[in-house]
Amino acid sequence: MAYIQSYKDQAWLLPPSIEDLIPEDHICFLVESLVDSMDFRVFDLKYGGAGHPAYHPKVLLKILVMGVIDRVRSSRRLAKNARENVVYMYLSEKLAPDFRTISDFRKDNPGTVKEAFRHTVTLGKQEGLLDLSHLSTDGSKVRANASNRRVLTKEELEFLLRFVDEELEEWAQQDASEDKAFGELRGLDQLPGKSKKTVHKAAQYYIKKLKERGSVFKEELKGKLEHAQEESEESVSRQTSTTDPESRFMKNNKGKIELSYNAQITVDNKGFILSSDVCRNATDTEQLQPQVLQVEENVGPLPEGIPWSFDAGYFESTNIKFLADKKIDGHIPENEKRRVNSYDKKHFIYDEEKNEYICPEKKRLRFLGERFDKQKNKTVRVYKGEGCIGCKAQSECTRREDGIRYIKDFPYEAQRNAMRAKMKTRKAKELYALRLRTVEPVFGDIKENKGLRSFLTRGIEMVRTEFNLACIASNLRKVKELLKENNRNAPLKGRARRKYANKIGMVPEWQGCPV
Repeated sequence: MAYIQSYKDQAWLLPPSIEDLIPEDHICFLVESLVDSMDFRVFDLKYGGAGHPAYHPKVLLKILVMGVIDRVRSSRRLAKNARENVVYMYLSEKLAPDFRTISDFRKDNPGTVKEAFRHTVTLGKQEGLLDLSHLSTDGSKVRANASNRRVLTKEELEFLLRFVDEELEEWAQQDASEDKAFGELRGLDQLPGKSKKTVHKAAQYYIKKLKERGSVFKEELKGKLEHAQEESEESVSRQTSTTDPESRFMKNNKGKIELSYNAQITVDNKGFILSSDVCRNATDTEQLQPQVLQVEENVGPLPEGIPWSFDAGYFESTNIKFLADKKIDGHIPENEKRRVNSYDKKHFIYDEEKNEYICPEKKRLRFLGERFDKQKNKTVRVYKGEGCIGCKAQSECTRREDGIRYIKDFPYEAQRNAMRAKMKTRKAKELYALRLRTVEPVFGDIKENKGLRSFLTRGIEMVRTEFNLACIASNLRKVKELLKENNRNAPLKGRARRKYANKIGMVPEWQGCPV
């Protein structure tokens, strides 16, 4: 059996260009063309003047984007690749930035990463790769970089803040045993039994760290607890994470409740991401309008009557009215997970002339007045049933102790009813089914192939940057696939690559990319 001869110990007389070691159709050339087309002049002012020279931001951005494509998200592994992997060595222009430099760039430049994502949409539009015959919007929960156990209630946060401010250094200097000291902490007896144990463990840890690091730790800890206290005031949850206070408890698709963020995307009919965002809301209701406005900003004016599908979580009266005002052909099903009986509101008939509802038992509900619903955060019209007492369907119709049925009429109720009727048609069901091959696979690709089942960073701005990098990687992969399907060349090496970038208008005149 013969083997291919190798040349392990033979030296190269002339070292080849790194570019020659990379396949011509490698996606790294597309990454390079995209980033080189961006305007980095704002960094010229930032890094101008005296001091040590800085790495050019385009070098760091290329490394970050390529890392997500390769499912390499750790800044330490990216720094290692820049020293050892020919693709990363080429993109880093033979530099080897430290992992802290890469991490700090990702942390300090969310706007630059967001602009790079917009550039991918611009690239898709200029190349004619977008298919706006149908758009889909959806959200997905992504686990936060925070432990579900390291959470504190508002009362515990208030107590620990007082302890850090007033007593931490005092107890750290005492010679008495810590257990005895903690029993004498002022105000500890006012907390519930479970909170006493939680606070006791936290205080022990704080004292230990204060002895190791000194007053620097105290200032850091105080700022961290104050941030957590601010977030606890905004959160509807009773508990706040101390590792990532901006995360929220959400239920994922497996029914597990954990600290997470809500990632939002809108895609075209080919799965090209047109807008992306991350929010802290457990529900999708308030994210429809921001997604529509961001798509208009990124893509430009949309065709009138464009079909657009949304998940059931977006079904809300003001959202439906918003789509109608925008002349968008929206498709939003109502959430049918809950049990619907014969006396659900949808089975009540509205008498517009008398401004009354008629129940299935032919009894009337009179208009009672308007009031503000705190749970829905909107003004509703309330209707009160007549003849409910003694009705045979009373127990099935209402759970109120007085046995009287009330109905809340939300704003734009007519639009809600029209959407319900529309989603029952065969055409609407077929169009809505397109989401299964557009937006759902994109989330699957981001989570499985890009490794974004949980965030590495903390804080809403940081996780938005991390998610935008994943969306950039997804779009660039889609560009490469679509160009190949259309029998068109993706960016090539050297002169051919630069000609390609100039041809599609990706390289602005001010950059003067030579050919």
